[in-house]
Amino acid sequence: MERMEHIRGKLLSGERVVLEQVEGYLGSHTKPNGNKSFFGYIELPTDRLAAVDHNACYRLVLHDGRAGNIYTDIHPSNTAGVSVAEFHAIGSFKK
Repeated sequence: MERMEHIRGKLLSGERVVLEQVEGYLGSHTKPNGNKSFFGYIELPTDRLAAVDHNACYRLVLHDGRAGNIYTDIHPSNTAGVSVAEFHAIGSFKK
């Protein structure tokens, strides 16, 4: 696994912005064939949990211009009022 990088961006469902400001970490593994698989997590306010469906595919658009399609799995956090959405990407993160 490569070092995880701090990310900021927004989460979209189609053209609709689900979460305007998300923050978290993005990592990757290099597969034997040379391709990378991307994964990570974003933190979100617990009151915004209803906006995120773990069965839906979202587009995570990062401030640096990269974007990727992700699926999430939401977990409670140790911080009150904050939840963590772990994700795995379908494909890669690219500009």
